[in-house]
Amino acid sequence: MLYDPDKVGEAARVTDEKDLYEAQLTCFLDPTDPGIARAAEESGIPHDWITAARRSPVYALINTYRVALPLHPEYRTMPMVWYVPPLSPIVDSLTRTGHDGEDPASLFGAIDALRIPLDYLAHLFTAGDPAPVEAALCRLAAMRAYMRRINLGDPRDPAIAEAVGLGADSIEAMYRLLALAKYEDRYVIPTSYTGTVPPDTPDDGCSLDADGGPGMYDAGLPGMEAFHTPPATEPAPAGDGLRGRVNLLNWNGRGTPSGLFPRRRENER
Repeated sequence: MLYDPDKVGEAARVTDEKDLYEAQLTCFLDPTDPGIARAAEESGIPHDWITAARRSPVYALINTYRVALPLHPEYRTMPMVWYVPPLSPIVDSLTRTGHDGEDPASLFGAIDALRIPLDYLAHLFTAGDPAPVEAALCRLAAMRAYMRRINLGDPRDPAIAEAVGLGADSIEAMYRLLALAKYEDRYVIPTSYTGTVPPDTPDDGCSLDADGGPGMYDAGLPGMEAFHTPPATEPAPAGDGLRGRVNLLNWNGRGTPSGLFPRRRENER
């Protein structure tokens, strides 16, 4: 996901805790906006990362469908893990009371009577504001009622999707993402990205060499020069190198093949 780091501090400083959810939404940038995509490329973000942001299921659940909510935004930690609130088994409860459990009007009206109270979910996800939680649960219930008509062979009813602020195409796309998406659709992970590191300059030194740092010795103390001097490498011994040695990867473990142990030099006997 693409986000504006300059807006993070502003969102965390919102006075009313119930405004934190909407404030956090403003931090995320729309990757389909040509201006935002152009600015991201100018900032050094690879093109495949921008493409992955456009296909991000996380962005779709948070910003497009608004069914994913942050956990305890009142802590102002700007969480990057968002949750879809659970839709309790409301259909069975309605059916036991003699109502049509799949009727959209009955589903929307029974949101307040879920097994998990709406106020409890609001204190988990939206700092006590029940409106965003209720809207997310209504979208999930509308998706269920809308897709049930399709599975039963009934004509599509766009009014169900419009009642929760979505179009018919959007609610079917949300259903595919939540119920039918394949691995590559659920986990859109671009290749690793490594930023450009500026080259070292001759004036750059060890970060421990500052005054009072643990890498500093007082002037004149023994070992001061040796501490800052890199260790000298010993020259490689003259000889045939690896010639005549055995490759242990090809040894069957039997006997003592020639070259298993290095031969002694004449002056070592």
